[in-house]
Amino acid sequence: MASEKRVTQGIAEYLAAASLEDFPPEAVQAAKGAIIDCLACMLAGSREPLADVLCDYVRAEGGTPSASVIGRGFKTSTTYAALVNGAMAHALDYDDITEVTKTHPTAVLLPGSLALAEEAGASGRDLLLAYLVGFEVACSVGAGLSPEYFDDLGWHPTGPLGAIGAGAAASRLLDLDREQTAMAISLAASQAAGLRQNFGTMTKPFHAGEAARSGVTAARLVRQGFTASSDALEGRFGFMRAFSGGQGFHPEVVLDTLGSKCYLVESGIEVKKYPCCGSAHLALDATLELLSRQVIDPGQVEKIDVQVDFDPPRSLIHARPTTALEGKFSMQYCLAAALLDHQVGLQSFTEAQIRRPAAQSLIPKIEMRRIPGNEGQPSWMEGYHEVAVHLRDGQVLVQRASRSRTGALRGVTLPDILAKFENCASLVLESEIIQELAAQLSSLEDVPDVSQVAGLLRAE
Repeated sequence: MASEKRVTQGIAEYLAAASLEDFPPEAVQAAKGAIIDCLACMLAGSREPLADVLCDYVRAEGGTPSASVIGRGFKTSTTYAALVNGAMAHALDYDDITEVTKTHPTAVLLPGSLALAEEAGASGRDLLLAYLVGFEVACSVGAGLSPEYFDDLGWHPTGPLGAIGAGAAASRLLDLDREQTAMAISLAASQAAGLRQNFGTMTKPFHAGEAARSGVTAARLVRQGFTASSDALEGRFGFMRAFSGGQGFHPEVVLDTLGSKCYLVESGIEVKKYPCCGSAHLALDATLELLSRQVIDPGQVEKIDVQVDFDPPRSLIHARPTTALEGKFSMQYCLAAALLDHQVGLQSFTEAQIRRPAAQSLIPKIEMRRIPGNEGQPSWMEGYHEVAVHLRDGQVLVQRASRSRTGALRGVTLPDILAKFENCASLVLESEIIQELAAQLSSLEDVPDVSQVAGLLRAE
């Protein structure tokens, strides 16, 4: 078993030795898909009010314009580009998730890596490797945390674990040595944060942006001589103990698994079909499957019982939403929208749609609960949701949807992701640019200089 005394340093050794050839082709292909999907989310998110506020903020703050703000037509400092792009990537809650950490990995890993790669003129291979090692480090650390970190303590896992992964990716891109990398990981760990109580506001996507910025800041400061401990993950007063509530954590898991398994294949990337909290997606799949087979008059619905694979409310904290952002974190609104519109897309989450009387009438009739007998158990263990629609005439329509648990890209293909990219990018870019980007991103490992791709994404 790995010694608990060298976890942070062991991560540094892993990062220094890693190469793209260490990863199976399935993982590399999934990483490309995740990057394309995240850029789609950034481009769509660049039109959100959150982006306006953050862009005004970073312009006022100034700094050397060295990295692109995606979809906004200007450059800012590398750290601010990571912040804004990360927040925009997560603004619509349309970005990917992964099972082992229950995080939105790419919205944190890509923004900082892309900004650093653009600044340095690094290659697509460099960007892919940074993404892959950041993913593996974040997953290995997450696998060693207590179950309470993910469910009961109030942390938004994307923020704290994202800072660790972003720090790992940035350290690799900046080619830090082992000692510097251990300190950069430790400095990133001291910036880790994110509270679930802020879900349904601009602060939730800020968690992703801030984690991306933290990773870049940590690596750049250490490269310039800034110091930190070399054991801030596993130490007596370190990250793993603190974020686990002081118990139930296992630092040895990190080095027992890092490099010996490929988390990107085993945990996989789940690309979202709906721009809302992933905790509602299986129930949405079940509801839309019902609607494909059966005409359901929303006015005839007496109640809807939703059984889920987590202890509610978890991330779905808005049972009675009144704003567009709250609606993204409401099982009740998401299912009401599906019943009313037979689809859930970008157009579903506006103030008018949330507040329409038909939706507000359905919302109180929808109740979610844990699959009976599994209350208090770790989230996602069952891997399915079940929706039961009770009609006034006595009929009960039942449908179950299960989580895909195999493969690096789960439930989608690369052509599916490219279609999503085209749809989201069309909000910002001309068709010719979209096609050029799709071609380059599909062969990212062959791109000699990422700054060319970033320039197209900037949308001047």
